[in-house]
Amino acid sequence: MNFSWATIAVAGAFALAQPAPDTPNIKVEVDLVRISCVVTGPTEAPVQGLKAEDFVLREDGARQNVEYLWQERDLPLTLVIVAELRGTLRDLTVHQQVAARLLEHLISANDRAAIVTVLIQPWLVTDLTNSIDQLRTGAEFPNHPGRILGRPCSGVHAGALSSPEAPCGNNPIWNAVFFSAELGLHRQIGRKALLLLSDGLDTGSDYTLDDATAACQRADAPVYAVRYISDAWRAHGGPDWVMQGKRDLTRIAHQTGGAAFDGKWDTMQDVFDRIESDLRNQYVLGYKPRSRRNRKDHRITVQVTRPGLIVRAQERLYSQ
Repeated sequence: MNFSWATIAVAGAFALAQPAPDTPNIKVEVDLVRISCVVTGPTEAPVQGLKAEDFVLREDGARQNVEYLWQERDLPLTLVIVAELRGTLRDLTVHQQVAARLLEHLISANDRAAIVTVLIQPWLVTDLTNSIDQLRTGAEFPNHPGRILGRPCSGVHAGALSSPEAPCGNNPIWNAVFFSAELGLHRQIGRKALLLLSDGLDTGSDYTLDDATAACQRADAPVYAVRYISDAWRAHGGPDWVMQGKRDLTRIAHQTGGAAFDGKWDTMQDVFDRIESDLRNQYVLGYKPRSRRNRKDHRITVQVTRPGLIVRAQERLYSQ
């Protein structure tokens, strides 16, 4: 993948920001695979206190030995917020409120967050930082957002909304998710997540939904999608487009071990509480693969031995 020198500079800053020196260490081994997951009970409340022996992890059907287990208190969090700027002022206001509240509640001295906005191109508004002041400014989503993240979208899959000024239309969200995972989350150690504030309607990204999903799976970053549909876009796109956006957001969330929500005004507190609870109660499992097949991607399943519990984890793992 060839980048311009300007893009390399942005990617380097975004990818190499590391946790503070006093961050608790996670054991790093070349052949150690890390899988994050959330375990919930019948009421969807996170289950705490599980041990390595409580998990059953399989790769391509072969059971793996969980050698290490870390929990939220042990690991720093790296969070990337991707927010589309299309929509009504009311939609944008909700995006701002969700982003600001999550950042203020979740980001501490050992954590990092970044903000990416989407309008014609993905823009890196705020690089990885633990400065709440910088993040709060970024969460205002300025009209002139900053630097293009990754390779500029060129219109490989140009759609009906494409134009010479906007070769990928006005909402190339899968480009934004792809580069957020590849450049911002992939090299980070610890807990990771991507918060996507969008209607799910991509207008012609060079990278597909499958590409974006695979990038998040490679980065071990669950996607939490909060979906908004403005009245104007509902009328313009029609019910088929609206349902396609919902299906796509649900799919990327499910396949990465995250969750998808409808961003309704009267339920936003519940959505906020659920995302915060998930991120504070992640488990990270570490194992060394055995009986691995000679293939690039591997099917992952995670279960627990205690009855009545549900595990959410990514469904595929990609060899490095």
